Amino acid sequence: MSCVAGIFSILAAPALAHPHIFAQARLEVETAADGTIVELRNVWRFDEVFSASVVMDYDTNRNLTLEPEELAEVGAIVRDSLADFNYYTTLIDNGADLAVKRPAQIHADYQDGQLLLIFAVEPERTLALDGTVSVGVYDPTMYAAIDFATDADLVVTGAAADRCATRIVRPDPDQVIAENQDSLTEAFYETDGANDLSKLFATRIEFTCG
Repeated sequence: MSCVAGIFSILAAPALAHPHIFAQARLEVETAADGTIVELRNVWRFDEVFSASVVMDYDTNRNLTLEPEELAEVGAIVRDSLADFNYYTTLIDNGADLAVKRPAQIHADYQDGQLLLIFAVEPERTLALDGTVSVGVYDPTMYAAIDFATDADLVVTGAAADRCATRIVRPDPDQVIAENQDSLTEAFYETDGANDLSKLFATRIEFTCG
């Protein structure tokens, strides 16, 4: 099994593992004039160590970079592998989890020694900006740390961008652990609730709509 397929399918990653992969992210939440969220646009830039391991696996012509056809293979593998993890998207509509549709394509690029993944996903059903809505990105196994360097890397765009009050939530890990110690301890041994618990750590945009 290749590095990309193995890591992104998270076959060997334990629940609540210490992160082994690091990525800087940007998220754009695109809205429509009818007051709905229509698309979530992602850019993930991975650390040099992980990026180098991808080059080792997919640099078939051994020129120490990734050509377009090699990058296309990486993107296709990630598109398949992350389907079971909702493409690392946490989307909560007034307390209810909402899945996203499979992206048409995940575009992979390689710049300055780092792998980039660029893709957009849509909510599985119509998502109105009404009440409280939360949008974030996280790895439910916590094997990969996908972080936003600044609040400006999480933005709302489109015709309904000003419809709701928004805030960026950056949970304090120590506080989350202190407030949920019993549940987190159980999650090390029971995988069923691990995905829900990891949302407590996710950096996200919260919409409050009147």
